[in-house]
Amino acid sequence: MINKNFVDFSIILLLKDKKEYLFSFFIFTFIVFLASSILFISDSIKYDLFLSLDKQHQIIVKNTKSGRYAPLSEDHIDSILQISGIDNVIGKVDGYYDFAQDRRYFHIVTDESLEDNSMIVSSEIKSILEEFKYRDKFNFLTEDGIITLDIVKTINSNIISNDVILVNSDIARKILGMYDDEYSYLDVLVPNDNEIDFISLKIVDLYPNVKVKTKNDLKSDYEHLFYYKGGIFMILYIVAMISFFILLKNQISSVFGEKKREIAILRSIGFAIKDIIFLKFIQNSIVALCSYFLGVFLAYTFVFIFDAPLLKNIFLGNDVNQIILTPVVDIKTLFLMFIFTVIPFLASILLPSWKIAVEDMSEVIK
Repeated sequence: MINKNFVDFSIILLLKDKKEYLFSFFIFTFIVFLASSILFISDSIKYDLFLSLDKQHQIIVKNTKSGRYAPLSEDHIDSILQISGIDNVIGKVDGYYDFAQDRRYFHIVTDESLEDNSMIVSSEIKSILEEFKYRDKFNFLTEDGIITLDIVKTINSNIISNDVILVNSDIARKILGMYDDEYSYLDVLVPNDNEIDFISLKIVDLYPNVKVKTKNDLKSDYEHLFYYKGGIFMILYIVAMISFFILLKNQISSVFGEKKREIAILRSIGFAIKDIIFLKFIQNSIVALCSYFLGVFLAYTFVFIFDAPLLKNIFLGNDVNQIILTPVVDIKTLFLMFIFTVIPFLASILLPSWKIAVEDMSEVIK
């Protein structure tokens, strides 16, 4: 059983050497903070990407001419619907508007619930438009003239909706210079997932110029983009781990240095080896657990409350000030980080302490 007096004595010794333990506490907290921030940001981005993928139909069809994307028509829809195994084909209007004043593109997405004179923008787009004095309205410059729309709502920006403007399909066609019977791409609904690849081949046989992507293809594209960008985060993670091992080395040096005489004195006044190990376990568990949970809490606050300034830009670029990271906490990942940080931290103290405790105390004191 745990003796209360023994625990109190352990804490008294901890407070006596608080300056030394504070150094380990702050370094360990910073390492957990940095590693947790990286994990929170990457998990949030991955969550938003794959959440958008879940809303996609099994097959997406885009048309090409001379290597460039071209509109699809009602004839394409009617012909593809004739393929056995297809439940429905939905035409979508989607594209990019060149906002030359700021040298960037706005993603035009359709929302049929909107009126002809209305649009919804992301908070990132809203902040950009306000820089150019577009507060409640925006003028789209098209080949047929100016289209003025009212900004009726602003939605939060995330990795998917950062550059999005929502309008109805009629207005979207006018902005993108498309005819009434034209579509940017087709969503193909296939009830049987086992037939997706076969039907994709049938569509390509029917229209050799089209590009067909399945949901699995899109998933692979997202993963490729994510892991490419994730390399930057891996560098930061490696830096955190190197710092962690430097901390471990400092801990081991401390045990073999100043703490060596302390252990010898405790042994000489009657402390058993297991008592010394338990004493060191209590002291360093308090430091490690407080550091770990404080580091995770600070990382959560930094990423999901303050939107990870600077660190977020490393992954997403500089023009992402309005992006809100979706709060996502992977308990399994945090548990693994606990195993690979707290356990080595404790081991770096307990093993050297045990090695000293089993030595001849008369030699140690000399």
